[in-house]
Amino acid sequence: MRPTLTAPAVSPSDWMSAIDGNRLLSALTLPGSHDTCAYTVDDRLARTQQATLDAQLHHGVRVLDIRCRNEYDRFVIHHGGIPLGLTFDDVVRTCGQFLARHPGESIVMSVKDEWPARNCTRTFAATFEWYVAQHAHVRWHLAPELPLLQAVRGSIVLLQRFTSEKPLGIDLTAWPDNATFDIDNVPAPLTIQDEFRVPVPASIDYKWRAIDSLLDLAPGLCGERWVINFCSGTGMAAPPVVVALGDTQHRGIHERLVEQLAARSEPCGTMMLDFCDWKDWRLVHALIECNRRR
Repeated sequence: MRPTLTAPAVSPSDWMSAIDGNRLLSALTLPGSHDTCAYTVDDRLARTQQATLDAQLHHGVRVLDIRCRNEYDRFVIHHGGIPLGLTFDDVVRTCGQFLARHPGESIVMSVKDEWPARNCTRTFAATFEWYVAQHAHVRWHLAPELPLLQAVRGSIVLLQRFTSEKPLGIDLTAWPDNATFDIDNVPAPLTIQDEFRVPVPASIDYKWRAIDSLLDLAPGLCGERWVINFCSGTGMAAPPVVVALGDTQHRGIHERLVEQLAARSEPCGTMMLDFCDWKDWRLVHALIECNRRR
């Protein structure tokens, strides 16, 4: 018998095991981390997380934003032009170990070609496929359609943010800069809010309106489209930590979002967070709770 989300034994590490497998993965409320691996740098403009990838997975984060540079036919993890001291091997190994211990879960991984290639003999797509073959014990879901949860338990679902000559995961290559947009004419249509430019703390109000507007639309869209809502933002005078947590004069996104979630019973789609461990993972757990109320 599958446990329920209300069962005390279900921890954040296993919350998806309590979900009906006949539901579309995209119809769930999924906690995600923006620029997942940018916890290794101290630069206020570059750092977006405090918790490690392993900690994020064990506390319930299920959508990862992995950004790579193809260098010597291997992927190194980057934030823009900044190398983060991790490799794609590190990422896949951590995810594979987690799924082996928690086979009822699924991980969604956006893989982005983040920075120009260096000294390579093959394309980004070819290097990605090389990693899939190298880590043959890790299951990938590389189909282009919106999957049912039961089809992807124990697997990594690829969101493709790199050029490929053949279908390879869910295609997100038609991604404009700093926008709210739809991706249509693909097997898995998407609606995405990624208005990341927040030049000054006063601009947090505008960013919040972009998040809140898509939250309002999400219940009517999640059955047919994958809704991805980025809660992250940055600017020279408003680094990610200020956008997320606020300052002495401006409320951050996190406080506003946790209040909004407390009043909601509808699905929210995928919510991409900076500093997802805020207040002992309060937002991540609130997003998981949205699945319980359905």
